[in-house]
Amino acid sequence: MKRTFALLAAGILTLGCACALSGCGSSGDASSEDKDGNGYADEIYLYNWSEYMTQDILDQFEEEYGIKVIETTYESNDELLAKLIAGKEGEYDIAVPTNTYIQAFKDNDLLEPFDEGAITNLSNIDDAYLGLAYDPENEYTVPYFGTINVALANRPMMDELGITVNTAEDLLNPALENNLLIFDDIESNITLALQGSGIDPVTTDLAALDTAKEYLLKLNTNLKSYSQIADERISITRGEVALAYIYSGDAIQAMRENSDLEVVMKQEQFPLTIDNLVILKGTKHKKEAQLFIDFILRPEISAELLTNFSYVCFNEAAVEYLPEDLVNMEVCVLSDEIKNNLVIINEKDGEMLDKMVAVMTEVKSAK
Repeated sequence: MKRTFALLAAGILTLGCACALSGCGSSGDASSEDKDGNGYADEIYLYNWSEYMTQDILDQFEEEYGIKVIETTYESNDELLAKLIAGKEGEYDIAVPTNTYIQAFKDNDLLEPFDEGAITNLSNIDDAYLGLAYDPENEYTVPYFGTINVALANRPMMDELGITVNTAEDLLNPALENNLLIFDDIESNITLALQGSGIDPVTTDLAALDTAKEYLLKLNTNLKSYSQIADERISITRGEVALAYIYSGDAIQAMRENSDLEVVMKQEQFPLTIDNLVILKGTKHKKEAQLFIDFILRPEISAELLTNFSYVCFNEAAVEYLPEDLVNMEVCVLSDEIKNNLVIINEKDGEMLDKMVAVMTEVKSAK
């Protein structure tokens, strides 16, 4: 799961650059034609994260309903939002924004509410991930994939160093010097720093960021580097560092390859972000878009996607279709210990975002 720091979600939207973004969305009313006479439009348009869908799933949907799904991908929420604001209404039918961007989508009138009763498989989703603050009635959003940030430790290396990590404060242990990797993501790093400072990670208090900065400056001593997520995953898998602060999907990949790895720092809350299936305002294919979303929520379809892309499983009914190793991965099918200790990361306002950027710029410059 890719994450880019949310600079546009605060409502400070620069649209000039968006004009350069290209897509393969609907070209007009012709795309709405039902040429085969089966009662459905022949094509719908999905704007999605890369590595979030398989062609096999799209082919299954087309085989069953005669509807071809044309997928275009993006690499960040900012790219998604800018493209939709600058583009033509109805160019895409479905998108997959992160929960921290849903309010920005609402503010820019980009969302189409679901028809009542259209998403019949919503009941497959665990109630813990429904009715959240960004969409209390799930009027606009359906949870698709999610990720939590976790501390992943190489147990033999940690034992050799004599280190136990139960809290974010434990990451400051001098014995971890040059043995810790953190992925290069501003929001995730600030969240960790707030936790390490004993501050609520969803605080909106600007002064809290000064305390978080002091934590991060201390943490620099133990950091091998702020790393790209793929490099971090490879390093912890190979045993090149004792501990990595990492996305859960990457943690799962690493744990599948190295049985010495385990999730630690369990006395802290686990930050969760949720990517949601939404229908876009101006869609010409609402019926078909809802049909596709309902199809994705089928247990066997959801399980196939999770098997390919090992994120947090929101679909309770899918668990029986998952391979055993994923069922036993506590950061995929969340253990009660983790599930009961989640914190949903919320959207930040512009002033908070600006200061977060400034803090991380200073901290990384000091490394």
